Amino acid sequence: MTWHPADAAVVGIALPISLAVFGRAVFRKTRLLQALAPPPDPAADHPRRIQELLTIFLGQKKLFQDFVPGFMHALIFWGFCALLLRALTLFGMALGGGFEFHLPFLGPDARLGRAYDLVKDGANIAVALMILLALFRRYVLRVKRLRNTGEALFVLLMILTLMLSDMLFSAALNVQAPAAAGHAALWVHCVGILVFLAYLPTGKHMHVLTSVFNVYLRPLHRSGRLTKLDLADEKVDVFGTPHIDQLTWKDGLDLYTCTECGRCNEACPANTVGKKLAPREIITAEKDCLKRETGRLINGKDGEPEELVPASVTPEEFWACTTCQACEQACPVSISHVQRINSLRRGEVLMQARFPAEIKRAFKGLETNSNPWGIGAAKRAEWAKDLNLPLFRQVPAEYLLYFGCASSLDDRAVKVSRSLVALLRKAGVSFAVLGQEELCCGETARRLGEEALGQSLVEQNVALLNGLKVRKILTPCPHCFNTFKNEYPDFGGSFEVVHHTQLLQDLVRQGRLKPKAGADTRVAIHDSCYLGRANGVYEPARELLAAVGGVQTVEPERNREAGFCCGAGGGLFWVEEKGPRVNHERVRQFHSTKPDLIATSCPYCLSMLDTGVKDQKLENLSVKDLAEILEPAS
Repeated sequence: MTWHPADAAVVGIALPISLAVFGRAVFRKTRLLQALAPPPDPAADHPRRIQELLTIFLGQKKLFQDFVPGFMHALIFWGFCALLLRALTLFGMALGGGFEFHLPFLGPDARLGRAYDLVKDGANIAVALMILLALFRRYVLRVKRLRNTGEALFVLLMILTLMLSDMLFSAALNVQAPAAAGHAALWVHCVGILVFLAYLPTGKHMHVLTSVFNVYLRPLHRSGRLTKLDLADEKVDVFGTPHIDQLTWKDGLDLYTCTECGRCNEACPANTVGKKLAPREIITAEKDCLKRETGRLINGKDGEPEELVPASVTPEEFWACTTCQACEQACPVSISHVQRINSLRRGEVLMQARFPAEIKRAFKGLETNSNPWGIGAAKRAEWAKDLNLPLFRQVPAEYLLYFGCASSLDDRAVKVSRSLVALLRKAGVSFAVLGQEELCCGETARRLGEEALGQSLVEQNVALLNGLKVRKILTPCPHCFNTFKNEYPDFGGSFEVVHHTQLLQDLVRQGRLKPKAGADTRVAIHDSCYLGRANGVYEPARELLAAVGGVQTVEPERNREAGFCCGAGGGLFWVEEKGPRVNHERVRQFHSTKPDLIATSCPYCLSMLDTGVKDQKLENLSVKDLAEILEPAS
């Protein structure tokens, strides 16, 4: 076989055209990102970022949370990486190097070349088989989370064509097949690569180019931390994202990087029960808006910007979010969905003053009485009158025991608080409380988008706690735990924060609490989102239950990192839920494991699951906090 000069000339003309189309599209998108604001958190800790690049991007770590499609995609990705050198070789041949052209050290007589030929052939076969599996999943199994678009079919068939044409070309060379077969295979392969290259930056497969940057630049702080708005900055007159103009370039990179795989939708509890919220659709709607606004943004933001709400995203969508971070845990390319949703809420609350009526009542209660119920502030410590709890202001102790709104004012959660106090006294722990001085930590207001009110509460708390020289905070509420631990440092409040299950775990290990055997009980564990996904705390609950004799622990299918929300997060505990209820679905998941008891570690989870059990009339199933389980056994 020979490759004619005319063939080489055609490829020589087509290649720069394809590169020019590719370059123009990438340049335009880069200019668009440059027109957006810088993100609030600059990239730092580069060694850790490099490590995550190796595991999340190159290792495809997060894809393996769902093994079959994860393994399929990983083989396609690794196969493509292995075939990059092959593509250079084929273009070297096509541009006039002849069929004997080879890259240095990769010739057929070189040891490295022979090894690479084996890798290349294996990669071609593996990628082709995985593409066939992908087509089967899309068009035969019809996996619910996947969008069967023309674009998806085009890309899959294009990749399959590239693999088959390369294999056919190799076979033609090895068996001296008719020249026409080799020519045709090489032409198909080269044209396919040129078309794919020109197309790549125009659709969702832009993630092939951007995911490496998105993973590297992802926020390294705990996912439960909300960024702080600088409300005192006189140069800023718009808060949140009422318009696309308020996106940062990292937000824009998130949008470009979305693979539209639907893993976020599949993980989302609100989406699971049939609510309108679909994290993928919020991302793609904002991306479509960004595309429409590209010209205006590149040209200096002249003209009236398009409103994101309700033109692209409806309030019904983002007010259904429990901020549980399941979407972010599932996302293979590290997109920050929850921050985006909270930014939409901030825009609605701070700029438009549009929000559900129940939220208005919660804001009023927080403003006047420092709790979302609006219960008189003087009643916050009433439940503990008979306990004679020491006040931190009078008797400084090792731990400030901060109960939080629910654990002080919700009748069911108060029982947990009493059990916790009994355990601490039994173990001889040095603790004191704030009593009537205790304020809301500000989490609810911030999650609901009322950043001004939230920051006011945070600043009052920081002044109080720093004034009392508090060093360690103990709390039974994961929401307070996350807020004190991850968000207060932004406001000048740096404390050692401990969740009650963590301290109880230590007390059992030290022998200061010695649980005794009780009746045989089958206990299912519920992982609180703000303790688990947001802060990686999973083991204390399991270790405590293992220490109680007679307890057999069982795990629902959705557990640990893949745990399912109770439905209360994101401030939705104070919003009347419409349609199918998230807590009902979670209780059904537990009921399938046939437990006697559901163990929780959060006052809101306790209330939501307890309500779900009663609503479904499951008389043989009860819900208790770990402190309530441990106290009678100790």
